[in-house]
Amino acid sequence: MIWTMSKEYLIALLQVIVSILIWSASFVATKFSYDVFTPLVLCFIRFFAASVVLLLLQMTCNRGKKLPPEDRRAVMISGLSGVTIYYSFENVGLSLTSAANASVITAVYPVMTILLGVLFFHERVPFRQLFGILTAVAGIIVVTYTNVEGESSSLIGNLLLIANGFNWGMYNYEVQKVSQKTDSLSLTCYQTLYGSLFLLPALLLEAPFQVGVLTTRAVLSILFLIFGCSIGAYFLYNEGLRHISAVSAASVLNLMPVFGLFFSAVLLKEAITARQIVGCIAVMAGVMLSAYAKK
Repeated sequence: MIWTMSKEYLIALLQVIVSILIWSASFVATKFSYDVFTPLVLCFIRFFAASVVLLLLQMTCNRGKKLPPEDRRAVMISGLSGVTIYYSFENVGLSLTSAANASVITAVYPVMTILLGVLFFHERVPFRQLFGILTAVAGIIVVTYTNVEGESSSLIGNLLLIANGFNWGMYNYEVQKVSQKTDSLSLTCYQTLYGSLFLLPALLLEAPFQVGVLTTRAVLSILFLIFGCSIGAYFLYNEGLRHISAVSAASVLNLMPVFGLFFSAVLLKEAITARQIVGCIAVMAGVMLSAYAKK
């Protein structure tokens, strides 16, 4: 119950919830930014700009503090999985499907985190968790085959977003390895820097580069992605992971479909169908069963 939680845990939980709220709006901001940049170019600009700002903050607030040598591997992997691969998949997938679908599919990521723990970290799955996983998968199948009016709901785009759950799970486990020893600013700074550097080879896939006409909507969206999502939300999420488990933090993604569907309907004017709502409910129910199976 909420009144039995410690103040430290509640603050960490609130930090994770706020980060999820910010990331929920990123689907809409990314769609708006496609007026100017292609998916991978946008991804690089977003994280390269964020890494420059974070490096300046690191120099002024942390006096240029460097990572301990034993933590660099984990931070590099978290940058590769949680920035480079994750956002390459998300940006390309989001260009092929609706923002509403993307927000619902993201809710299955806690299940992916559990599966990753089973496959690589020798965690056991009780029957209730297994049932939750199957329920969430059923919900994703419903969402995958939902077509939003006026939007091309590509199976490839949906599959890229589903596969991204494993990248997010790996990110959570790698961050937890160093979050107790490394402050959140240093962690966010260096994983963003590594992630943006690893993005450089991916840019060749979109050569020659094409840039659209800058609009006020696109500029504001890109600034939100840089300062709100890549800096603010990552800092809050990494800070939250210092005090709650990877699975508990990932379970807060239950809120992603609620926030995401709201932003998609209000800002993008996407039609939300009954099948999407049913799929969303199934995903959230499955994730809740999986998250609380051990309690």
